[in-house]
Amino acid sequence: MNDGHIAKRYAQALIDYATAHGEDERLYRRMKSLLELSAMPRLKTTIANPMVAPADKLQLLRSAAGGDSAEESFLRFAQLVIDNKREHLLWNIMLNYISLYRTIHRIGKVVLVSVEPLPATVTDRILQNLIAKTYSAVEMENRIDKSIKGGFILQIDDRRLDASVAGQLEKVRRQFIRKNKIIV
Repeated sequence: MNDGHIAKRYAQALIDYATAHGEDERLYRRMKSLLELSAMPRLKTTIANPMVAPADKLQLLRSAAGGDSAEESFLRFAQLVIDNKREHLLWNIMLNYISLYRTIHRIGKVVLVSVEPLPATVTDRILQNLIAKTYSAVEMENRIDKSIKGGFILQIDDRRLDASVAGQLEKVRRQFIRKNKIIV
């Protein structure tokens, strides 16, 4: 069995357990915060390192999760992963948990990329339209990217709407190449 299937099964079992114990929402927030910490490469390598004692790995995860304030379901999950020597899958399991939680609770992940920050009225209108048409809730992230030259890029889960100047110019360039059969 490949690692992707294993991570999905662990995530499904975890969400079932957390939901049964009323900790699914708190665990969702915990997983998101831990994934932000995973940007620190030393944390990931230490957890996956076979030379580090399992008790130390568990203590490190407990500390990263907030110590005594960590959910019981998270602590039991961490113990299970370490006992079964699946530490290398920990981050994938957390990503799968977040994805499952968003699917179950109809939460959309939206990334809005623009050249400069958009007014709150515009972003609120986008959010309200998305909520009304597709989701019960939306988590929105605004990014600034000067390279798009104007317009915006809206990514909703795995769909992408590119209304940027740079995207339109690239589209024109590809059409020109295709019609004229030249390399630009």
